Amino acid sequence: MILGLRSRFDAAARATQVFACIFLFGTGLSATAAEIGKGPDNPLMSQAASPYLQTHSKDLVRWREWGEEAFAEARRTGKPIMASFGYTACHWCHVMQETHFNDPVLAKMINDDYVPVLVDRERRPSLDEAYMLVTEALTQRGGWPNTVFMTPERKPFYGTGYVPTDLFHQILTAVTTGWTGDRATLIAEADEMSTLLTAYMTRKEAAQAITPDVLATVTADLAKMFDPFAGGIGVAPKFFQQPVLMYLLQQVERTGDPAALEAVERTLLSVMSGGIHDHIEGGFHRYAVDQGWRIPHFEKMLYDQSLMAEAFTRAYQITGKPNYAATTRKTLDYVLADLTAPEGGFYATRDADSEGEEGTYYVWTPEELTKVLGPDDGAFALEVFDTVADGEFAGRVILNMDNVEAGTEERVERIVQALGKARILRPKPRRDEKIVASWNGMAIASLARASQVLAEPRYGVAAAKAGDFIWRAMRTPDGGLFRSHYADAGHVDGELEDYAQIARGFLYLFDLTAERKWLDRAKSLTDLMVSRFEDPESGDFYSTAGATGFGRIKPRSDVDQPSANAVALDVLARLSRRLPDPAYGRRAEKAVAALSGLALKAPAGGVSTLSASDRLSRGETGQAQFAGNGAVRTIVSPTDEPGGLRLRVHVADGWHINADEPLEDHLIATDLSMTVNRQSVAAEIDYPAPLVKTLAFNKKPLALFEGGFEIVARLKDPDLAVGSATAALQVQACSDEICLLPETLRLQFAWPESD
Repeated sequence: MILGLRSRFDAAARATQVFACIFLFGTGLSATAAEIGKGPDNPLMSQAASPYLQTHSKDLVRWREWGEEAFAEARRTGKPIMASFGYTACHWCHVMQETHFNDPVLAKMINDDYVPVLVDRERRPSLDEAYMLVTEALTQRGGWPNTVFMTPERKPFYGTGYVPTDLFHQILTAVTTGWTGDRATLIAEADEMSTLLTAYMTRKEAAQAITPDVLATVTADLAKMFDPFAGGIGVAPKFFQQPVLMYLLQQVERTGDPAALEAVERTLLSVMSGGIHDHIEGGFHRYAVDQGWRIPHFEKMLYDQSLMAEAFTRAYQITGKPNYAATTRKTLDYVLADLTAPEGGFYATRDADSEGEEGTYYVWTPEELTKVLGPDDGAFALEVFDTVADGEFAGRVILNMDNVEAGTEERVERIVQALGKARILRPKPRRDEKIVASWNGMAIASLARASQVLAEPRYGVAAAKAGDFIWRAMRTPDGGLFRSHYADAGHVDGELEDYAQIARGFLYLFDLTAERKWLDRAKSLTDLMVSRFEDPESGDFYSTAGATGFGRIKPRSDVDQPSANAVALDVLARLSRRLPDPAYGRRAEKAVAALSGLALKAPAGGVSTLSASDRLSRGETGQAQFAGNGAVRTIVSPTDEPGGLRLRVHVADGWHINADEPLEDHLIATDLSMTVNRQSVAAEIDYPAPLVKTLAFNKKPLALFEGGFEIVARLKDPDLAVGSATAALQVQACSDEICLLPETLRLQFAWPESD
C-alpha cells in the first residue's frame, strides 16, 4: 500500500529505537506458562454486537471495545492503548488468541500496563486501514491480527502483525519501558507519525486526462503483469484482485483487446479449477498460498463471492462460454444456501478453521478418500486430485480439477458428490452472522446483474429482498446507514463504502426491475453520501463523517475490493445517466479531477477509478443502458432463435423517440445495427408499429415510439452468431418542448455457446 513510504518516517521510527535493542537481541524472557488459561466472562465482549468480539469474552486479556469509555480509561490511568485488529474468519487471529491472549504471563502484562482494545476490522474499515498503515510503515509488512500501540489520544507509535509469543513478550516489555521511561518522546513521535500519515492518506496529485489512449496503455501494462501459466498477478500469496479483472473486462467490452481478455480468462479458468474454488459447495476461498491456486487460505468472505460472481457473469456476457455461467450460478447458489439470513441480508464470512485447525472441513487424507469412495474410486481420486507436496497440508488432498482428463468428467462429478455427502457430516467452520452494509451492496449488485444476464429470476428476488431488508433494518433515524446489523439491531455509523456500495446495488436493481423505488433510494443515499463525506474543496470523499482514530482518511486505492472513492464516483456517473439533474455529472467530473492523478500514478490500485471515469466519459457497457438522462432505458438479450436478439426499450412518460421511418427527412430515426466480434453483419430487424401524433412544437404529424416496446432482430446468417455481439441503437429523446442530442447506445452481449 505504501511502497517507499518508510523513508519519510525517520523521525517517527526513532521512537522504536527505545526498545530496538530488545527486539534484536532479546532478554532471554518468554511467556512459558505450561497451561493456557481461560478467564471469567467479560460482559464487555460477550454482550458486544460482533461475533468476533464475543469469541474473546473469556480471554485472560480483559478487552474493551473501541470507544470513548476505553479512551477515557486510558486518559485517567495514564496507560497506553494496545489495540488488536482482527476478524472472525482470520486463522492467525485464532492462533494469537490462544497462544498470546490466553497466556497468563502475557495477559497479566497487557492487563496491568495497557488499556487493551479489541477491534472487529469488518465493522470499522477506516480504522483498520489507517492503523494497518502504521504497521506497514514501521515494519514493511502487514496482515491480521494487527496490534498497534497508541497514546490515550489514539495516536500510534508502534505496530506489529503476528509474532511468536517470546517476541511479543519482548515488544510488550519494550513498549512499557519506553512509555514509563521516556513518555514525552513517544508522545512527540506519535504526534509526528499521526501528522505524516494523515497527510499521506489525504495527499493530492495533479489531475490527468483519462483518455482512450491512456487507458489502452494501462490495459496493455496490466495484461503483461499476469502470470502466463496460472493467471493472476504475483507469485504467492496470490489474491484474485477482482478490481483489475473487472477493469480489463470493461476494456474488452470497449475495444475487444485480445491480450486483456486472454489474461482474464487464464485467471478465471485457473481459479475455477484450482483448490481455491470449493468444488463441493461452491464459492471461493480468500486467497491461495501457492502460485497455481491449488492451496487456499480457507476462509470464505461474502465480498469475494460477490465480486468473483460478477467477474464470471461479465466474462460470460462477453464470451458466451457456459462454464462461466455455471460458475456464477454455483457461487451465488452457495451465497443463497450458506450466507443468507432469514430476513434477507447476507452474512459476512465462513471461518477458515474448524476443530481447532485451519482447513479441517475442506481437506482429505488418502485414507479418508478410500473410506468414503472405496478402493477403486479412492485410488482414482488420489491420482486426479493429488496430494499437497509440502507445507502445512503436506500429504493431504485439496480438491481441484487441474488434472481432470476428457472423458472422465462424469466419474469425477460422481466422486465429488460422494465426498460432499461425507463432508456435510463434519463440524462446519464458524459463520460470522453480522450483516455488513457495503458487502451486502456488492452481493445485491452481483445477484441483480446475474439475474439479468443469465435470465435467473430467483437471483433478482434475493437481491430485492436483501435491498428491502437494508432499507428497513439498517437505516439510522436520520435516514443514514448503519455499517453492521447483528442480533436484530443496527450498529456503528455507516462509512463512505457503505453508502456507495448500497447505492450501487440499488441502481443495479433499478436496471433489472425498472422499479422507481430503487432509483429513488439510490439517489437518497447518494445525496447523504455527498453531504456527509465529500471534501468540498477537492471533490473526492473521506471515509467517515468525522475524524476517527488519529485522523480522517480518503480511501482511494483498490485492494481486495474497489476503493470507496471509486465506487462513489461510479454511483455519481451512473446517476448522471439515469436522472435529468446535471449536478451528479458535475460532481462526478470534480471527483475525477481529484482522483485521476493518484489512479494513473499507481494504476494497479486505481483501476476502479479508471473504470468509473471511463464510464462517465464514454458511456456504459453491457446489456442495460440509458439515454436522454434516463428518459430512455434499453436492455438487450439473445433469443432462443439462432442469431436472434430482443431489445426491450422503455421511454419515460412525457417523452418519445422518433420511429425507424420518420415522416420528415430531417428527423433522427431510431436505428439498430449489429456487429459480431466487431464485424458488421446483416440482420432482419422488426420495429414496432409507430404512433402517429401531432405535437405542440410541430404542426405536422410525427411517427413516434412511446412507452414500452420491443425491437427484434435476426442475423441473416445465423452461423455468425458466435462470440461477442453489439447492438448499436441510435435514438433521440424528445419531449413536447425539447429534443436532446442524438445518442448511440452500444449494448453488448454474447450468444451462448453450446455445452
